[in-house]
Amino acid sequence: MEIEIVQDKKQSLYVYRDDELLFYSKVKFNWTNRIITIYNDNNILLLEVKYKMSFFNSYYNILFQNELFTKNISEITDTRIIFGFGKRLYIKQDYFISLDGNFSHYFKETKISQLKQKTWVSKPKMSLNINDENLEFLHPVILHILAIRAGYNSD
Repeated sequence: MEIEIVQDKKQSLYVYRDDELLFYSKVKFNWTNRIITIYNDNNILLLEVKYKMSFFNSYYNILFQNELFTKNISEITDTRIIFGFGKRLYIKQDYFISLDGNFSHYFKETKISQLKQKTWVSKPKMSLNINDENLEFLHPVILHILAIRAGYNSD
């Protein structure tokens, strides 16, 4: 399954499958952090995350999650999401040195999805590929990407 993620000028992200909106994020910035809110296609707030960056660390604080939809996310970092009852997805760069921001999600040692950034286009786009046998991880993967990439300036 291929999912398209498009970034607008305000650095919000929109997730589409077959030209149908699935999820979107909005970003509010201030000096040292940003607040990312993630909604489904029915404008229901699913997740609100505060991203804070300091000189040495960056971290995500979950401010709100709609537990009817999000399967109890307990932690989000730049490299992993922990949800459900201890399920953990983590990311690896697709190449040893990756300047383009492409990466893949893994569950244990199994590759779940691959994210490719389309550069040199008028609107920054990402393409997410996930196999049908891994669809149970689709929502956590998308929520993780929206949380860590919303407000991320790809230019």
